[in-house]
Amino acid sequence: MTLLTHILITATYAVVAAFIAFVLPGVFGGFEATMALISGAVFFMVGLQLHTMYIWKFGKQDTVNRLLALHQDYQVTIDRVEESKAELDDLREKIYKVDSRQNTEIISEMHVLQTLLGQVIEKSGKSLEQRTRITGTAGGEDESEKQRRQQNLKQTERSDGEVLNIMHHALEGNRVDLYLQPVVALPSRRIIHYECYSRVRDEEDNVIFPSQYLKLAEDSGLVGTLDNLLLFRCIQVIRRLGPRRPGLRFFCNISSVSLNDKEFFPQFIDFMMENQELSDRLIFEFSQKDVLRHSSLVGRSLATLGRRGFRFSMDHIVDLTMDLADLSSRYFRYAKVSAKLILDQEADIHPDDLKETFSRYDLDLIVEKIESDQTIVEILDHGMDFGQGYLFGEPRLSSDTRLDL
Repeated sequence: MTLLTHILITATYAVVAAFIAFVLPGVFGGFEATMALISGAVFFMVGLQLHTMYIWKFGKQDTVNRLLALHQDYQVTIDRVEESKAELDDLREKIYKVDSRQNTEIISEMHVLQTLLGQVIEKSGKSLEQRTRITGTAGGEDESEKQRRQQNLKQTERSDGEVLNIMHHALEGNRVDLYLQPVVALPSRRIIHYECYSRVRDEEDNVIFPSQYLKLAEDSGLVGTLDNLLLFRCIQVIRRLGPRRPGLRFFCNISSVSLNDKEFFPQFIDFMMENQELSDRLIFEFSQKDVLRHSSLVGRSLATLGRRGFRFSMDHIVDLTMDLADLSSRYFRYAKVSAKLILDQEADIHPDDLKETFSRYDLDLIVEKIESDQTIVEILDHGMDFGQGYLFGEPRLSSDTRLDL
């Protein structure tokens, strides 16, 4: 009860006591004034005592209720603490598992990169002394000659030894860069995927393009090593990207040299099997020539990856009359055809039928090497959905802020 209620009750006792003390003697003639006063005082005291007992009993019950409420709150707090402890233990266990998995991934990547670097050193056939002799010969030039060579670096023809030397030092100095070129949806030109390319830099950070080293790399067996280094550069980008843009995929070319490398290829398959979360991001790309001559061992290994969620793409297509059903059954989901081949009037399949033909076997057709507005107009007339080429963007360094990552 409120304080006002207690005051009103007490006032009621007082009024009744005053009535007994002062009014009753006048009403009842035989009731003495002294006795009336005593009776009024006794009534007031009894009423006050009863009121005090009620207040004490009510306060005791209120205290008991408060203690019960505190006890319940205490139990709830204890339960929440136990839940928080369990969640903390679970979180600690998950963090430990994530750290362990990441450590395992890093170790696996380091093993593969170590193997690749070993292949480079072995296949290049250039020892430190040989490289020193090469650089020593160049050192005989005067300063003006060096400047002239630097100014005309892109036009200068290098010897095989110089190119191998540059590639070797680039790998040791972490100067093999990942470049990305967009694959866009048509006609909106919205970026949906990226294709990966490698670029090598020399000691002066001049970019050495594939046209300058690719033939030598193929002859010396280095192209497979470079392709796979490119793959791991791409994996690093994917890890930085995290869960953002879940539909974005990266096309990585795997050369025939890598496919037939008995030392590296099984290790590569094992690595991919241990990192199945990459299957939603990585698309492995092979040329049509390599696909047609895949050995049974390579076919079984790629099928194993396909069953684990990885998908493949075919590029450098020169013949459109191929078994698309077989291609689809081997987990190929993309095919890249040059704009020139599509627009060739002598092609066996009419351009208007190409998209539907490939779609029938769950193959997305990507038109590549689109470099002019006139070409894109003709491609759109044939209803193509995806395109790639310098018209939509040239390959850029993966760290370039202009990339839509």
